[in-house]
Amino acid sequence: MQGLVSRIAIGVFGLLTVAMLLLAVFDERGALAVQKRRQELEQLNKEIAKATEDNNAHRKTIEELRHDRRAIERRAREELKLVRPGEIVIELPDTQGPQSDSSKEKDLSNTEK
Repeated sequence: MQGLVSRIAIGVFGLLTVAMLLLAVFDERGALAVQKRRQELEQLNKEIAKATEDNNAHRKTIEELRHDRRAIERRAREELKLVRPGEIVIELPDTQGPQSDSSKEKDLSNTEK
């Protein structure tokens, strides 16, 4: 009889242990949830670092435009295509590789015939 009671006690203890382990892993505050939250936190920290870097670059640009007339002129020339009176602007075509995709397609269609 005493052997049976001890076996039942060990079985119940074992089941409780397994249940506790399952809860520790799969519960909403378990190990898997904690790991997921850590990954989310890491991703958010990366996004914050990128946003901070972008903000610093924008602040630098703002300071340059507030205090450096050459920066303003450079920006006006590059982005707005402004020129001074009497200047002549020569725009060169973009340099391309040996053939563009459309010319390759034309060559292929000519060889198939």
